[in-house]
Amino acid sequence: MSVLLLSEKEISKITNTLTSNDKILSTVKGLKIAEERSQFESPADVLARAIWYGYIANVTAFNVQYRENININFEMEETDETFDSLDEAISTLGSLLYNIATNDGNIFLEEKWSNVLDILYKIHKKEIEPEMPNYIYY
Repeated sequence: MSVLLLSEKEISKITNTLTSNDKILSTVKGLKIAEERSQFESPADVLARAIWYGYIANVTAFNVQYRENININFEMEETDETFDSLDEAISTLGSLLYNIATNDGNIFLEEKWSNVLDILYKIHKKEIEPEMPNYIYY
């Protein structure tokens, strides 16, 4: 298991793609954390916050795993770019979830926020069926 550092552009694209999708926002709206924060944050804001915390956890896991000192960019340059498809955004979200932990299993994202991302990933990921060859070896 290697910890890969997702780029700020990838984080921004995940946020833009997911927070503009009604199906995703409907899922977030049904989560306990979104209900608890509904007086002061929209479901899109809750999701954006979870992804932002995921970015911080990713940088932290990378730094701990490789004894680096990559700075967390608190003034991350935002982009208007999105992924070409929801599937691509969900796949990259899965990469973010994978990369918030070190090889030792240390996770640097509070459970309530990782649950938001994990639930979205599990509900909206596409199952990829393995291709079966059309021939048989004997």
